[in-house]
Amino acid sequence: MKLWFSTALMISFVLASCAAKPAPTRVTANVADNFSGVLHLKPCVGGAKEPIVADNQGNAEMSACPLGELEIVVTKRSGTVYIKSEDVRVLRAGDGIPVSVTASVP
Repeated sequence: MKLWFSTALMISFVLASCAAKPAPTRVTANVADNFSGVLHLKPCVGGAKEPIVADNQGNAEMSACPLGELEIVVTKRSGTVYIKSEDVRVLRAGDGIPVSVTASVP
């Protein structure tokens, strides 16, 4: 009976640790139909537009202030591009607050 209890306890810990990872923050950015290049986002800006609207150079502000991973959904008239969190670069200050977000848009 001790073996059963130990096994159940171990499985509970494993399942809890898997569920502990939060889902990435997801933001939507509208860009010009002919835009291709690096998207430069300034995070944590109060009053920024939702969805994000980038200028012709790919610069924009966003109200989201992601503490973990970030995914970006880029919309163009020609279609939608999903940028996974591993392809998004979030630069952070020493206290962990994001100060810059960049991602390459094909």
